[in-house]
Amino acid sequence: MSYGPPSGPQNPGGYGPPPGGYPGGGYPGGGYPGGGYPGGQPGGQPPSNWLIPSILTTIFCCLPLGIVGIVFATQVNSKWTVGDYAGAEDSAKKAKMFTLIGAIGGFVVVALYILFVVIVGIGTATSDPYSTY
Repeated sequence: MSYGPPSGPQNPGGYGPPPGGYPGGGYPGGGYPGGGYPGGQPGGQPPSNWLIPSILTTIFCCLPLGIVGIVFATQVNSKWTVGDYAGAEDSAKKAKMFTLIGAIGGFVVVALYILFVVIVGIGTATSDPYSTY
């Protein structure tokens, strides 16, 4: 029995890919057999993360849906960096969906509120101020 270092190829720093690389050329957990996209990272930039619109939706329109949009938006770049390209695209789609639903829903609520105030204002303006109740 030996208590020394293990035999075989080693990665002395402990960082980076294992000796010989990952099977399939990608990173583990990429959603495809062998990790990542077949043949490694796809060309181009990561998908739009919708972070700025999510923040604006949170501030001006709909707090709950905006926060969910921010959570998914912050996952996009980190997933892309580790090689989970399918996960990054899925998070980008979810961030876009929650941001747009929150923004549109917020505008609809504001429009309905303004309509309500106008109707109540017209109703009080046309009513008899000297009621006999």
